[in-house]
Amino acid sequence: MKMLIDGRQVDAADGRTMDVVNPVNGQVLDQVPAAGKADIDQALAASKEGFCQWKAVSLMEREAIFQRFYRLLEDTDTKRDIISTLIKESGSSIRNGLFQYQGMPEIFKGYLETAKRYHGSVLVPGTEAGHDGRTMGDLQMVVYEPVGTVFAVVPFNAPLMLFAYKAAPALAAGNSVIVKPPSDNPLALLKVVKLLWQAGVPGNALQVITGRGSEVGDWVTSDPRVNAVSLTGSTQVGLNVAQIMAKRLAPCALELGGNDPFIVMEDADVDAAVKDAAFWRMNSAGQVCISPKRFIVHRSVLEPFTKGVLEFVKNIEMGYEVDVDAELEKYLTSDFSKFSGQRMVMNSLISQRAAEEVEAQVEKTAAQGAEILIGGKRKGSFYEPTILTHVTKDMDVMKDMEIFGPVMPICAFDTAEEAVEIANQSCYGLSGCVFTKDWKKGMEISRQIQSGTVVVNGTGTYRNMMQPFGGMKLSGQGKEGFYTLGEVVEAKNIVLKGFVG
Repeated sequence: MKMLIDGRQVDAADGRTMDVVNPVNGQVLDQVPAAGKADIDQALAASKEGFCQWKAVSLMEREAIFQRFYRLLEDTDTKRDIISTLIKESGSSIRNGLFQYQGMPEIFKGYLETAKRYHGSVLVPGTEAGHDGRTMGDLQMVVYEPVGTVFAVVPFNAPLMLFAYKAAPALAAGNSVIVKPPSDNPLALLKVVKLLWQAGVPGNALQVITGRGSEVGDWVTSDPRVNAVSLTGSTQVGLNVAQIMAKRLAPCALELGGNDPFIVMEDADVDAAVKDAAFWRMNSAGQVCISPKRFIVHRSVLEPFTKGVLEFVKNIEMGYEVDVDAELEKYLTSDFSKFSGQRMVMNSLISQRAAEEVEAQVEKTAAQGAEILIGGKRKGSFYEPTILTHVTKDMDVMKDMEIFGPVMPICAFDTAEEAVEIANQSCYGLSGCVFTKDWKKGMEISRQIQSGTVVVNGTGTYRNMMQPFGGMKLSGQGKEGFYTLGEVVEAKNIVLKGFVG
């Protein structure tokens, strides 16, 4: 496939390409261009023209374009093609593919509705001290305008869903967008952007550049023609982007790493905690930014909790031989939620390199004294669901070492104060949860946990589209969700002197 620049499908100017590989079997699915500086210059120049063109389009017409996009997504052949591509290039599950595809229209609809209601305001005249009422005749307005070109950096673990969370608000607000898809799995996202072009989004207002993030990221963010960045990725990359953008005081919204705590108090419903802990940690092979990653369990319920998650993990089937196309044909018209309660099939990680990193992290934790209760083995890009016991709070895994894979480290605690201390000793603060039958206690602990979201008697994977979603500390800055368009608009004051009087 090719890049999507200025309304055209193009190769890299210098002819460089990158392979897109199915992580399950190593098959090369396609090639995409590896963008160079000339390609980026072309996209940025086109984006400035696209911004002027797109911001002049009325909100009513933008809505009509979005609606045509939704109808295109409903076509059975289109759905089959895009979801099949997504699953094969990502090594992900059928459920994950359906979840992302089915969620995209709702995200676009929600942000369009937010844009309709992101109205300005008229200030009360004559209230300024020292003016002796001389501003009574002035009309003072606050309006919101698009920032310009938004650079959207999309991660591998949910490329369609997180593309929507970035592109939808930016486009709804009247910005132009340049998308950098994940290098490992850009194909499905490219196909979705083609549909948006087909629906009527100008090809210079929404573009996709493919390439190696280490090159493309710095080139684009360093260019003053980029007015804002929305990035989901690693903390290291996010810090680099923030430093670059700070030099010209340009905004950036960053959703970064996490090492989310899952606290089980002595009075918790252990069965409920086991079910949520095991399912949401193992879902998508543990490659979910807001999945629970550190299991902090009161010593009095440590044994039943550990036995419970062990039984769950024993029943997980490894998906080495899944026939993706046959499975997709079976479930193509199903709602992703129908998979709830079914036996879990463990999909691969995004690459063998990612699986090797998880393997090394587990080995490091075992060397520090943890016991591998089950799992701990890798086969290619697959990693077995793994439970680590005898984990202590001083180990790296209970602090800043985020394992982005199907691994459950379980650490015992004795007091609520100790549980909060362990939860907060990480540099991350994305999401978290606490299980307790005492709602007051749950509220007290929630207020003490340093993270953007805390869920009582559920997991931190709870994400309502309305929520201002984002993290604290090194988990990022800025918010996503229908709650606001604040990351992609600027407030402007307009005063008409003497307009009223």
